[in-house]
Amino acid sequence: MEKTKTRKLGLKSLNTMLYEEGIVDSDLLASLFTLSNEEFILTDKNFNIQTRNFKVFINKSDNVKNFLDLLKKRKLFEELLFIEKYTLSKTQNIALRLVLPEGKYIKVQITKRFCKNQLCGYLIVMNDYTQEVVRLREKEYFIDTLMHDLKTPARAGERALELLCEGALGKFNTEQMQMLKEILVSSRYMVRMTDNVLAKLKLETEGLVLTKRLNSVKQCVESCINDIKYMLESSNQTIKVNSQLQDDLFVYDEETIKLVLKNLLTNASEYSPKNSTIYITIKNSLHNITISIKDEGKGIDVEKISALLTNPEMYNKRFKKVSSGLGLFISKKILEAHNGSITIKNIPDHGSEVIVKLPFKKQINSDCNMAYK
Repeated sequence: MEKTKTRKLGLKSLNTMLYEEGIVDSDLLASLFTLSNEEFILTDKNFNIQTRNFKVFINKSDNVKNFLDLLKKRKLFEELLFIEKYTLSKTQNIALRLVLPEGKYIKVQITKRFCKNQLCGYLIVMNDYTQEVVRLREKEYFIDTLMHDLKTPARAGERALELLCEGALGKFNTEQMQMLKEILVSSRYMVRMTDNVLAKLKLETEGLVLTKRLNSVKQCVESCINDIKYMLESSNQTIKVNSQLQDDLFVYDEETIKLVLKNLLTNASEYSPKNSTIYITIKNSLHNITISIKDEGKGIDVEKISALLTNPEMYNKRFKKVSSGLGLFISKKILEAHNGSITIKNIPDHGSEVIVKLPFKKQINSDCNMAYK
């Protein structure tokens, strides 16, 4: 009963204040105020609440006279500081998110209201998007579970095919062996795609978790080459490695860097003609390790390079290609998390060169086990 009375008083106050100021038609605003699922709070310049419609904050403890006191009751102190800085700035409106102790997620839009060029108060609009967050998390969990469920049999199939190709169950004729190798290449493509999708999901939800240790870059490169050797054999391609390293060991996360190198080597093989050579050059300076991967393909358009590295979704829609776009995007994010970089150089009709740079660190410090957004 008391809440209904408050709502009626709120409507009357809102109509009077905004109609007199000529901001909006009072009947239209009254309908919006009543029917909308959003909560509207009208305050003076000190955030003292003049009227509200109780749609989001509906607990008895939320029925306070000042919006800032409302945030204090909810122990939202960081948001309070943010709003206090906003009141001192020249910004006309701000948007922020509130995560309430009871697990609610609230979108907040605060707009300054001016009366004849003088600040007279604030119009605050709040929206409960808890269900939206829940749906998004359920979707992410489903995709994450699906990718893991696909990854396990794909890796098992990959290993079984490797053993067959290595002669673990006897010899096969030339045609049979060729067929096995083609199936193995497809299996490894599936594993690489699931790795990339999982990496992208982790990046979007929890960030990339890096576990940096002292590793050999030569062994890392050799392992990646071994992982794609059947792809190379099917196209009769070769890889030449030129290592100019003064020191082979440095600190990095081996699992994610392997994903980067396998993505880049697979792309180089895929876009190179048969009987061609892929050149890998490894150098180190005082501050960086540089890994160059150069192919003998047709090169890549400058327009595509930008799309590949910044917006894989747009690239996929435009060029109808998923694997290379996602792989390069993930590679870029992994390298940035290492404080490194990736550069793609186009050599028309002579191929392309991808240059990976990583900081040359010899000691493990406090930033070696962190999550990066």
